[in-house]
Amino acid sequence: MKKFWVILLSLGLLMAFAMPAAAVDVKFSGHYYAQGWYVDNPSVLDKTEVSTSPSWANNSRRSASAWYSQQFRLTTEFQVVEGLKLVTRIDALEKKWGDQSWAGSTGETQSRVMGQNGTAATGTKIQENIEFERAYLDFNVPFGKFQVGYMQFLMWGTDFLNTPLSAGGIRYFFSQGPIQVVAAIEKRAEYLGLSGGKSGAAVAGSGYIGQGSDADKDVYDLGIVYKMKPGEAGLLYQYVNSSQAKTGYINGYKSQMSGIFPYAKLTFGNFFIEGEGVYGFGNLRSYETNGASTNSGASSAANGSLGQDVGVSALGLFLHGKYDLKPAYVGLQFVYLSGDDAQNSDKSTGNLAQLLQANYGFNRALILWNADYGDNMGGMGGNIGSAANARTGVTSQVIQFMDNVWFYQAYVGVRPMPKLDVKLAFSIASADKKPKNDVGAVGSAGYYTNATVKEFVSSDYGKELDLTASYKIYDNLTYMIGAGYLWTGDYFKGYDANVTVSNNYLLSHRLTLNF
Repeated sequence: MKKFWVILLSLGLLMAFAMPAAAVDVKFSGHYYAQGWYVDNPSVLDKTEVSTSPSWANNSRRSASAWYSQQFRLTTEFQVVEGLKLVTRIDALEKKWGDQSWAGSTGETQSRVMGQNGTAATGTKIQENIEFERAYLDFNVPFGKFQVGYMQFLMWGTDFLNTPLSAGGIRYFFSQGPIQVVAAIEKRAEYLGLSGGKSGAAVAGSGYIGQGSDADKDVYDLGIVYKMKPGEAGLLYQYVNSSQAKTGYINGYKSQMSGIFPYAKLTFGNFFIEGEGVYGFGNLRSYETNGASTNSGASSAANGSLGQDVGVSALGLFLHGKYDLKPAYVGLQFVYLSGDDAQNSDKSTGNLAQLLQANYGFNRALILWNADYGDNMGGMGGNIGSAANARTGVTSQVIQFMDNVWFYQAYVGVRPMPKLDVKLAFSIASADKKPKNDVGAVGSAGYYTNATVKEFVSSDYGKELDLTASYKIYDNLTYMIGAGYLWTGDYFKGYDANVTVSNNYLLSHRLTLNF
């Protein structure tokens, strides 16, 4: 028997050596960071107010807050053969230090507790805070290159309107000389399965097979980039088609919006300039039967139960100029994004960034519209509370998606040595349109709810001064310290002029490893 196994093993080895080699080259990249925070007044309201004050109900976060947060991100490229690779990305331990809420208990070890029968104990999350974000194929063909799978979308031109969103899709590149053409289809959401159908009082959500086949959200991209000696310029056309509210409601609606995004990034000696614009148009709401009853409205009062088609016409612009004086540098930045004037029931003029998931990570200050700050602290509510756009439902709080804004920033920096960078920035921001509680003229009966229309008392977001210093301990390891001070604007009073707002500041330091 022993000889038999020796002979069998030998034959197996001979077959293995005779097979063609299929070696895979694996490359790793990513980052790890740990960041410490102190935020003095996250409520941006008067800390000393009493319970009878107008904003007491919205002033639950008056105390200062301090914590550490971290993230580990790993991107892996499996190079199968020349021109063909599989790319994956995971995020792990993306949390605050000491936070046990993700573990399903108050003890860190509870996330690993198993029941006697080998199944997870009640309330236990076995995932251990590990999430696969991306997995896609990247391969060349004779007429270009394809990427297929879950990958990064919502990235174009400058970082204006960009969001590092992972979504399933197909992307195609074709390059010829200085010109590159890109086309893509993104599957952002599938809202219903095969048994999905119209829900509501009339059909009690019974649904019909196949009725939910178009209950999805698709995005189509077609762009061109021209590269030249000073830099590059490009133009993107994007079409968004969402049926979320079509099959889910009686007399539902579709959202069919288009956007045109021109951009340019140019360098002339020590001067760098970039800019990007956007014009959005189409239909925010297009009902099956305009004017007919629907259960997808904001309310059963007034016109809330009637389907009203709503068109869109929105604008945005980003400009940034920087001059490098070596070792010093100076720069100016400007951002405009139109808000919704909520004047006409059939036309929206903006407030679309949050709805379209745009500008997440477009960090221009340490507090206002900062993704890291918002992810850890939540929205800057002030006395705004649940105030939201009556048509889209997006919050009027200042969160990670910069929108409805006139933003100006001047900054100056110095690099006294190659490894050290110190920067001081001053920003001023105001809303393009003051939010309203309903559509219509102030003082009139609102279109959706019939409530008297009121608007925020001010469009002033405030002013912010930020100081940051970063030092490279190693080429791949950077330590940053930062301080930001916000002179809170009266925008955060919401609808009540009697509310007292208060300033806020933060202190932060961060250790980042890139590899």
